[in-house]
Order: sequence, then C-alpha cells, then structure tokens
Amino acid sequence: MSENVLVLGNGQVKDILAGREKEVIDIIQRAYLLHHEGQSSLPHSVFLRFPGNDTDRIIGLPAYLGGEYGVAGMKWVSSFPGNIKKGVERASAAIFLNDMATGRVRAILEGSLISAQRTAASAALAGGCLHGDPAETKVGLVGCGVINGQILRFLRAVFPKLERVYLYDLDDGRMDAFIARNPYEGLTYEKCGGLPELFGKAKLAAFATTAGTPYVQCLDALTAEHTLLGISLRDLDPVIIQHSHNIVDDLDHVCREKTSIHLTYQKLGNADFVAGNIADAVKGTVPPRAAGKPTVYSPFGLGVLDVALSQFVYEKARAAGVGTVIEDFQP
Repeated sequence: MSENVLVLGNGQVKDILAGREKEVIDIIQRAYLLHHEGQSSLPHSVFLRFPGNDTDRIIGLPAYLGGEYGVAGMKWVSSFPGNIKKGVERASAAIFLNDMATGRVRAILEGSLISAQRTAASAALAGGCLHGDPAETKVGLVGCGVINGQILRFLRAVFPKLERVYLYDLDDGRMDAFIARNPYEGLTYEKCGGLPELFGKAKLAAFATTAGTPYVQCLDALTAEHTLLGISLRDLDPVIIQHSHNIVDDLDHVCREKTSIHLTYQKLGNADFVAGNIADAVKGTVPPRAAGKPTVYSPFGLGVLDVALSQFVYEKARAAGVGTVIEDFQP
C-alpha cells in the first residue's frame, strides 16, 4: 500500500491522452453503463457561487464508480467567463483520486483537459448513437471556445467523413481564432450569421456556450433530421425541449440548476418529455429518435466520467513513470 501522492500536470495529462479519442469514448460509454446498472455513488454536484456575482462559479463533483474501475474521487472545477477577455482559459480544475483501501488521496491531476475530453467524448458518443448517419459530412458548432474544439476532435473520430464545419458565436473574432486553433486537414470552415442559417446547413450541431438563460427559440428552423448536442445545457428554450425527443445522461442530475430540462419540467409539471438516458440509447432500450421531432441530448456532466477517465490517466502515468511523487503529503 503506497502512502505517496502522484501529481500530474496539464502537459503530462495531455501527452497521455493524445490520440486516444476512441479509447476515451469507450471509457465514457462504460462509465455510463455502470452508472445505469447501479454500480456507482453519485451525489448531486455542489455549486459554489458568490454574492453579487451571477456569472462565476466553482463546482464540486464527488463520485464513486465500481465495476472494473473501483475508484472514488472529486473534481473541483471553476468557471469564470470573464477570464476569456483576460486571455485566460474560462475553466480550470483539479481532480482528486482516493485510495479505496484507506480513503487517502493517492493522486491529484490537473483536470481541465480531463473535464473537457470527458465532455467531448460524451457528446461524440451521443452523436454516434443518436444521429443515425455515420457518413455525416457536416457539423454546426455554437460557441467557439475550448469545449467545442474538443467536441470537434472527438466527433471526427465518430464521423470520419466530416468535411465542413459551420460556426456561430456572438464574437466574430472568436470564430476566426477557433479556425486558427483547429487546422484539421480536409475540414472547411464557414462562419454563420445566425442560428437559423447554421441549422439550415447542418443537421448535427453542438452547443458549448456560457449562456445562463435560454436564447434559442427558432423551433421552425429545426426538422426531424436534426440532432442537437446541448452540452452547455442552458441554450434551448423550453418550447424546443418540449417539442423534441430528449435524451439525458441522468434525469435526477440534469433536472436542476435552471438547465433547459429543468425549466421545461417547471413549465410542464412533469418529465414526460424526456425519453430516456444515454445508457438506454446505447443499449437500445430507448429509441434514438422519434418521428417528426428533432433529437436533443442534454448531459449534466457526471462525476463518474471524471473519475473513470482520471483513473485511466493515473494508471498510464504510473506505468510510464510520469508525474511528481510527493512522499510526505500524508500525515
């Protein structure tokens, strides 16, 4: 039994995860299935907010995942949207893994990349499972930050024939910067002037914005062929959610904190508008689509994903002798 703590920085995590998109998607799918089977413990996320400040927050996501993982831990992730104007990343995170024999911390990982990749892998898993067209060549991205950059990376692993990316962001400069940061061979980018235009050109679209309240109301621009990956959770007006085929990651978790799912639940007084969760869709016990309706995926972001992927990174790091070992951390 080791009393040491292994610390992994962003660069080390990045090196371990490089080129492993399909492996990460498999890890995320397995985590969802284990959670669905009851082999997890997943309290609600804790939101730390600040008086007089409606934009900044820090979230704690504790989780235990059983099965072949047998891992417990917590992600402590901040979202300070004002950082963007300062030239600093909006989100930062640390992930703590605990030894299941003693409960002691055994690893501390820089968590922003793990958080971004587990989010992107969830989006790509849902895209592949729900969209129904593995030969899809077009995708729309709403919000041109780090998360949609990762989502694009993972969608390319699921939809290898992607060739055109439609972008929409309130800041034209962010669209230009996104294109410069993601120079994939074979991809052509096009900036859109609004969401109806983007929906008209792409049937698969991912939302990764900092929106705090819903602003998308153009239901008439959507068709039964559309698949919306609502990763940022608060973009879509309840009128769209109400008239869509809705898949979530965990209804109990996503139906809170003023998400679009939560607001629709408050409007209707029930959750009958939710067809099921992503594990149901993966297993085929819930249909991925419904006649005459667009499909919307709304993942709250579960801590079991973070600890599963962190465990993978931790094991790879130990095998490769990577990281900084702190020998006197424990009492």
